[in-house]
Amino acid sequence: MHRYWIELTTLDAAELPQSTVAILPVAAIEQHGPHLPVGTDAYINRGLITRFLELLPEDVPAVVLPEQSVGASAEHLDFPGSLAQTPARLIDTWTDIIACAARSGLRRFLIFNSHGGQSGFLAHAALDLRVRLSLFVAYASWPDIDYPAGLFAAEELAYGMHGGAIETSLMLHLRPDLVRIDRIADFQPSTSGIEMAARQLSANPGNGRLGGFGWKAQDLQRAGVTGNAAAASAERGQILTDHVAARLVELVSDVGKADEYVTRYTQG
Repeated sequence: MHRYWIELTTLDAAELPQSTVAILPVAAIEQHGPHLPVGTDAYINRGLITRFLELLPEDVPAVVLPEQSVGASAEHLDFPGSLAQTPARLIDTWTDIIACAARSGLRRFLIFNSHGGQSGFLAHAALDLRVRLSLFVAYASWPDIDYPAGLFAAEELAYGMHGGAIETSLMLHLRPDLVRIDRIADFQPSTSGIEMAARQLSANPGNGRLGGFGWKAQDLQRAGVTGNAAAASAERGQILTDHVAARLVELVSDVGKADEYVTRYTQG
C-alpha cells in the first residue's frame, strides 16, 4: 500500500481502512548553530519516519500526512534563516489538516513532533479534535524517548537540547552532506549554571524543577546551540534512529488498537 498521503489517488483515500492511523509530522525551520542546516528538525523527522516505515509490518494500516515543516520558532528569530508561525495559527493548521483527513473516514491520528519549542501545543490540538470531532488523536515528541543506556552523557541528555551531540549525531547519520564538520564544537550552554544558582528555576522545567521562564536561543548560548556537538557520531545517530523508529512502530500499533481500550471514547 502507499504510505504517503500525497501518493494516494482520491479513490485510494476513500478506500483506506477505518483502522488506519494517519501520522502528521510537524517540525521547524530554525537555526541550529553554525554547523547544522535550518531544516535540521525537518530532516530528522523525515529520517525517523522513513526508518519507521521500513520497520512497520505491511499489514499495519498507516499513512503519513504531508509534513508541516515550519513551526513555532519565535525563540530563534534573531538568527537569520529561522522561520516561525504563531502558536494559534500553527494549532489551527494542524487541526484543519487532520479534520480534512477525517473526511475520508479516518478516526485515528498521531501528531509526530520533532521540535521541542512546540511540544506544549500537541495536547491542545489533540483535545480540540476530540471535543469538536470525536477523533482519537495521540501525540509524541521524539526527544521524549527513553534513550539507549550509555549512548549520550547524562549532562548532554539534560542540557544538550538543541544542536548538540544528539541532533548532530542524527544528522551525521541521516544527512551527513549537510553537516559543516569544520564548524562542530562543544557549545556549552548556561542552563547548568542557572540550575546551580537557582533552586527551582530552569530553562527546561520538570525533573524536580518547578519553574521555567521565557527565553531566546542566545540567552542560553551565544551561538544558539546547547550541547556538545563535538561528541556526536554517525554511529550514535544510527543507533538512535533505529531506537526511535522501533518505538514509533509500537506507538502506532497502540493507536491502531485504540478501540480495545477506548471503544466508547471515539464514538462521541
